[in-house]
Amino acid sequence: MTTTEELILQVLQGLPVQVKRDRRIFISVPRNDLIKTVNILSNELNVQHLSTITARDAGSELEILYHFLLNGVVVTIRTTCPKDDPTIDTIVNIFPGAVLYERELNDILGIVPKGHPDLRRLVLPDDWVGGNPLRKDWKPPQESEE
Repeated sequence: MTTTEELILQVLQGLPVQVKRDRRIFISVPRNDLIKTVNILSNELNVQHLSTITARDAGSELEILYHFLLNGVVVTIRTTCPKDDPTIDTIVNIFPGAVLYERELNDILGIVPKGHPDLRRLVLPDDWVGGNPLRKDWKPPQESEE
């Protein structure tokens, strides 16, 4: 275990942290604790690099993964939200680079980052009304026969 990994584990003591392999740390938190956890990474560990945000339809809920990098160690925060309430708090105020990732989540999975400054479409056309294409229950819109 590297010194960075030891420091991360020390600061995150009390949180549900898993080390599944070298230089990879996973933290699972309820969505209500997302901002608190991201603030710990930013303020106490001085994490400055958000690598990406990924998400998936996990069946009954939507899973969101925030991937950060600190001295060669990838720290991933995992949270979920129910499909019938697909909202999370935005992290744009802490990591401005999240702006496009959160817009993409909104576009393709329908996850709404509360407090986001600009939720214009990013990936899909502006006039898209066909639902959220990365959800498991998504069906392509039927083309009208003319």
